[in-house]
Amino acid sequence: MAISKYSDLQEFKIKLTDWLFSLRENQQDFYSVFFSYGDKSIRCRVWNAVDKDYDKVVKRTLNFIDKLYEKNNRLPEFLKFDFAKNIEERKWTDLVKEVSEQKHNNHYRKGIAFDENLSICFLEQEIYAKAIIRGVVYNEPNFFDEKNLNDAIKKKYTNVKANYSLNKIEKVWVFDTQAVFFENNQLIDLMSTGPENGIRVLKGNKKEHIKELVLNNAKFLHNEILESGRLVYGYFPAYNREIKSYNTVRHCTAIYALLETLEVYYNEAYLPKIRTAMQYAIDHLYKEVDGKAFMIDGNEPDLEIKLGSNAAAIFMFAKYQEIIGDSKYQKYAEMLAEGIRFMIDGKGETTHVLSFPSLAVKEKFRIVYYDGEAALGLLRLYQINQNPILLETVKLMFEHFITKKYDKYHDHWLSYCTNELTKICPEKKYFEFGLNNYLKHMDFIKNRKTAYATFLEMMMSAYKMVVRLKEQGFTNLVNMAKFDELKDLIELRVEFQRATGYFYPEMAMYMAKPEKILNAFYVRHDRFRTRIDDQEHNLSGYVAYLNYFI
Repeated sequence: MAISKYSDLQEFKIKLTDWLFSLRENQQDFYSVFFSYGDKSIRCRVWNAVDKDYDKVVKRTLNFIDKLYEKNNRLPEFLKFDFAKNIEERKWTDLVKEVSEQKHNNHYRKGIAFDENLSICFLEQEIYAKAIIRGVVYNEPNFFDEKNLNDAIKKKYTNVKANYSLNKIEKVWVFDTQAVFFENNQLIDLMSTGPENGIRVLKGNKKEHIKELVLNNAKFLHNEILESGRLVYGYFPAYNREIKSYNTVRHCTAIYALLETLEVYYNEAYLPKIRTAMQYAIDHLYKEVDGKAFMIDGNEPDLEIKLGSNAAAIFMFAKYQEIIGDSKYQKYAEMLAEGIRFMIDGKGETTHVLSFPSLAVKEKFRIVYYDGEAALGLLRLYQINQNPILLETVKLMFEHFITKKYDKYHDHWLSYCTNELTKICPEKKYFEFGLNNYLKHMDFIKNRKTAYATFLEMMMSAYKMVVRLKEQGFTNLVNMAKFDELKDLIELRVEFQRATGYFYPEMAMYMAKPEKILNAFYVRHDRFRTRIDDQEHNLSGYVAYLNYFI
């Protein structure tokens, strides 16, 4: 809620003053405080005060707040304050090199000033929200964009007329910040430096906080369902660019994940749109051919059938039936299962992509995810209709997975389907496969500095499997499982994903249209991409954490 009462303004200023003076101990040659402010509908503005006398900086900050209040009879909804510290002069060429050589894009986490007095400068969040540092695609190096830099300077500093030429800049000043965000009548501490820079410190009950994130994100995802049942596929939020492509797998898994959130809180108001989205999949993406069905993808004349699309639709239909108790979609799931079986040979090997309508093989292999998805889809349906052919097909697939050592892929879908298979067939070879799927990947997960949401999904499925392993007396396998390390790693990723891939208001406020992406999950290293599958993967992992992790 925006501050609109004078008494609330005075109370706010007392809290802010206390925080500002708590930073006085940071002895510096000069001081700067940044004030970011804005409402949900527009990108925030950033003002800063600089002086050698910290008392003057504090006084100017409070005066600016007073003037802003007087001008509008209120303060904006989003209020964030940054104190600059660790100010360091750098050669421009060294900074350009550092940015271009980052292991992961968009992870330069310092503010940048173009003069030593910080009179032309940008917070780290501004730098990326205005694409001053940007990349074309996630796997190519970041670079400084000269046009975006000059546009940002002229927008922020209207008195600056000259253009900055990147090849003429000799030195810059970089800095860290210590920050707070005002929310619910309190100043919330934000983390400083590193991958979590500028995101709130989690205090209190972690599961309660994660539950709030899940429910807020479920609301976001529900709002992305259009009247037609199609979803808004995603955004690149720096300039509010909607992603125009579409994908059948992600349509279905997004609805599946939204259904999963009903296991955390049963919000019946979501069901009409969920049904509309499921009907959209049936009307536009589902095709029957000779006693079997396929989900199609692409555009005329290059329509194709992906093995993973059939599986994703089964997840969606089966989860609806599990939660609602309505079997109206079971017939579609069963026809899609026949489509999956059509794409599996007598040795358990899959074909990944067919052309439609010819059903000719387009690609034998596209991505390993499809195999685990297909096995899981058949198992989810088997748990509903008990058709033994489905279970036998999955067992055949697993013989192929084990022979070809698919556990080397450390795939979250394989973790899901191994967990489900060991519920039905608690055999040692399946448990061993499930353990190997994560054990050799733990160090990689621990050290990964991006919010890779499928890690949590994989580990939570493994966690559920290991819990049953302990109950069933496989002592040697339990000793292999590194259960305590697995639990620690789950807790680490739960915290890391929310701190590096969730649009809290203190992050969303810098983007072009904060209200569009507030409470969404994003992928920082791919232009802060906010896509429906980014919601799905985070939701599925977090729902499992809330429901099963002890």
